[in-house]
Amino acid sequence: MNNKKFFHFVLLAFFLILYTLSVKPIFAIEHFRTDYTVDYFLSESDNNISSRVSYKIKITNLTTDLVIKNFSILFPKSFQIGNIKAADDFKSIIPGVSDADGKNTISVALTDPIAGLNSENNIYLDFLQQNLFKVNGNVWEVILPTVENKEGEGNYTIIVHLPPNSGKQISIAKPKPDHITLNEITWKNPVNRTIYAVFGKHQNYSLQLRYHLTNPNLNRVYTDIAFPPDTLYQKVFVNSIRPEPAIASTDEDGNYIGRYFLNPKEEKTILFDGGVIVSSEPREDMKESIRTLFKTQQKYLLAPSTHWNLKEDYIPKKLSNIHEIYQYVEDTLSYNYGRLNTSITRLGAQQAIQYPDQAVCTEYSDVMIAIAREKGLYTREVQGYGFSNDQELRPLSVNADILHSWPEYYDGTKQLWIQTDPTWEDTSGIDYFNSFDLNHVVFAIHGKKSDSPYPAGSYKTQDSTKDINITPTAQFFSEEKSVSFETNPLQIPNMNNNSYTLKVTVRNTGNTFLWNFPISAEADKLTLSPAMQVVDSLAPLEKKELIFEYIPKSQLGDIKTTLKLSSESKLLYEHEISIASFYYGIAKVAGIVFLFLFGLTIAIKLIKR
Repeated sequence: MNNKKFFHFVLLAFFLILYTLSVKPIFAIEHFRTDYTVDYFLSESDNNISSRVSYKIKITNLTTDLVIKNFSILFPKSFQIGNIKAADDFKSIIPGVSDADGKNTISVALTDPIAGLNSENNIYLDFLQQNLFKVNGNVWEVILPTVENKEGEGNYTIIVHLPPNSGKQISIAKPKPDHITLNEITWKNPVNRTIYAVFGKHQNYSLQLRYHLTNPNLNRVYTDIAFPPDTLYQKVFVNSIRPEPAIASTDEDGNYIGRYFLNPKEEKTILFDGGVIVSSEPREDMKESIRTLFKTQQKYLLAPSTHWNLKEDYIPKKLSNIHEIYQYVEDTLSYNYGRLNTSITRLGAQQAIQYPDQAVCTEYSDVMIAIAREKGLYTREVQGYGFSNDQELRPLSVNADILHSWPEYYDGTKQLWIQTDPTWEDTSGIDYFNSFDLNHVVFAIHGKKSDSPYPAGSYKTQDSTKDINITPTAQFFSEEKSVSFETNPLQIPNMNNNSYTLKVTVRNTGNTFLWNFPISAEADKLTLSPAMQVVDSLAPLEKKELIFEYIPKSQLGDIKTTLKLSSESKLLYEHEISIASFYYGIAKVAGIVFLFLFGLTIAIKLIKR
């Protein structure tokens, strides 16, 4: 069955068995109205979330000669259901429980169903479910099935009750809830086949990554590798990189690049240890830097690339905005799970449209980006890690390690990058356009080129190696801001205005990226320009050069003073500066010459005597 039309993992199927009060053999579901109220009461114990689930099903007769006598509900076997209780309006009922074909069935026989037009029969089901809400590191995550209400028109309400004083807030909800209080979230008549919700605004992951480098050549070479970068939605913490790169930098797309030199026939394994915090909202400290960087990125973000080329006949003419393109990709491509068992070759946008049933995540990204760029919309690809508990719902399909690909577009109104995932919406039914989740960790950003830099997990010498270890954690990551400075001892004089130039190299020795990092300079005997500089970004281990010009406040006498560099009133560095005054120097030379000539004159007179 087509995965787009049937959510086989968590779909609930309800069946009514109809009996007539007369002997009419004609039954029709439109003769009943069915209203559902489903309450989830959560409790937390030993880092596990259990749910007491309560169904109230109200069945209203819309005819005089039909009545409900039996009711059944089906669950997938993976749902761990226990302590089942049932009742109708009159008394408790012993439910029937059976399992077949991978499903559990709960059946209820009403004790004394009421007949008649507009009469109501209520069924109450109550049970415990252990594995519905997942404790995933720092957050709670749930995919709730919704009832396909095939028994006639009726209301359908889902209410999630959080434990008292849990401190959890809903951060992501697809679809959006109709009502939210401190401990209660309500959805009324959801049309989606699932409800996806995350409680907690941040997810923490611990990272251990390996990069295998080799130089088969007879000459010395260098290799650039991509470490996890800071983005609008993630903050990276570096515990260690062993060995450290010779040069650390960031490229135009914002990738965190480490450069390593390899001697002939040399092999190296690079170990990255750290953590990352993924957020549901864009980071305030990065917004302005992202907007500034985008002005440079615009020059290439609409250009075709290796995997983002489309022939004219394959460009849909009627698509005009990013959501229409996203929807087209989801409707056109079908995920091919069989390709996960083979060596995956990236098809690119052109072949993906020609062979729509051969798609994996890279094809979804490539088609969306290629079409969007043809329409003048700024898009790019992100490759990284996707946290997935179920490969049917959230498949991962880049390389041998657990990697995933998804596109993002630049929202001109918000002036921010917005992440989407047409692959996972197609396979799970969860809306990945209007809001994102906390299960995506960025390893590499592809804006200028579609195939570089390679993400972690791609640097292999053997296909069988496991180079990515990433786990959700409730661990708290502590930020350590630290910088070091190196000063060029050469002070370069400028003869036009009697100023001097001093070059200072700043290096990030802390464990996080520095964004919009202010550095102020002062020296009591100098006039400095600029007196304050802002480093737009500085990755861990990265170096950048600052240039200061200064003029002595006095031209008389030699000057000795201390240059002080500070950030946010914290003293970071001191450097001693000595300047010989130009005029004082001339006076000293003239004095020495005068004394020399005076002495020489006296000496000549003495000799003549």
